[in-house]
Amino acid sequence: MSDENGRDAAGGSEAGGQADPRERAEAAALLGEVRAVRRAARRARHAYWFPLVLFGLLTAASVPLYVQRIPTRSGVWYTRVVGPAFVHATYLGSFGLLTSVWTPYYWLAALLIGAGATAGWYRWRGNRVGLRTPARGYAITALVLVVLAILVPVIARSVGRGALFTVMPGDLVIRGTFPFVLIAAGLCFLAWAERSIALAMIAAVYLALSLVASLYDIVNVFYRLGWDVSASASQLPNVVLPALVLLFSGAGAWVVQRRRRAPAGAAATGAS
Repeated sequence: MSDENGRDAAGGSEAGGQADPRERAEAAALLGEVRAVRRAARRARHAYWFPLVLFGLLTAASVPLYVQRIPTRSGVWYTRVVGPAFVHATYLGSFGLLTSVWTPYYWLAALLIGAGATAGWYRWRGNRVGLRTPARGYAITALVLVVLAILVPVIARSVGRGALFTVMPGDLVIRGTFPFVLIAAGLCFLAWAERSIALAMIAAVYLALSLVASLYDIVNVFYRLGWDVSASASQLPNVVLPALVLLFSGAGAWVVQRRRRAPAGAAATGAS
């Protein structure tokens, strides 16, 4: 009897030993499925094509502001910016040498509208998909950047005429393209919020190009290639190229995210 009990116990232990690897395999397979569904849901949440296209269109719409008004006769360059002091934001393109006097008005409105529209887009998209990107943090970051871009030059000007260049080198703002750097900073934060490597790469490339557009006359490359660009349009390459990067990147992201949407929805349905 003790032998039978011993054999039964041994048989039970052997059965338990055989069942344990099977249960572990099933648990690993289930965990893999959960991770796959989570990755698919995260990809379905990605919707950064919209801010890319939006800011690309806003940048393209600013092109007329960068057409230089060259006087037909010798005279004085008037660089006075019209309006109250708070729109004399050098970081928003009001340096006055190479841009229109209305540039700070445009970029102040464009950055605020772009940030608000992006936050609203992600909120609408999150309600539709069921997974929200923390777009509120992006909106707050964009608002802080715009406020700093307005206040820092005003404070520097009140302290002393040369204090501005201790805050930011003049070469970085003289071409009026520093708003592109602000857009790039917002995209970098959005890439972190989206947990998107692709958006981080796009933001890094755009940040590098925006710094080049702020520090260098890209038209010189056109001259070296033998392309004749009029003097009044010499600043347009610094605006058009960043706009094209955003528009093409946004279009590509839209195509990729649209293709991923159907598999992600099927995976989520299968998991439920």
